[in-house]
Order: sequence, then structure tokens, then C-alpha cells
Amino acid sequence: MEGKGNLEAQVDQLLNTEKQMRLSGDVAGTKKAVTEILQLCFEAKDWKTLNEQIVNLSKKRGQLKQVFICI
Repeated sequence: MEGKGNLEAQVDQLLNTEKQMRLSGDVAGTKKAVTEILQLCFEAKDWKTLNEQIVNLSKKRGQLKQVFICI
């Protein structure tokens, strides 16, 4: 149970980093943060969290694309 809490804390920290990178337009930094999030979930074999993060991250990308299409 403690390992799951540690995973959640690490994922939350990386999500904050990902958001900062995404909002600043740093594609390489965003890619690295996303890769690390997914890698952590995979290595922990926490499939539920892995799937949730894939969905969450893909929705963020979709919102970003929609904004640029409207402009």
C-alpha cells in the first residue's frame, strides 16, 4: 500500500512538471515528463493507473489541438 502512495506522489509531481512544460510550449520537456509518468506506472505494474494516465494525458493533448484548430 505504501508503494502505491509513493507512485501517486511521483505521478502528481511529474504531472505538475508536464503541465508547466506544456503551457510553456516545451515539447521535449513535455514528452520527457509524459514518458516518465507512463514508465513509472508500467514498472510498478499498476495497470489501472497506467490506463488512467494514458486517458488523462491524451485528453490534454486533444484540448491543446482543439485550441489551435479554432485559431
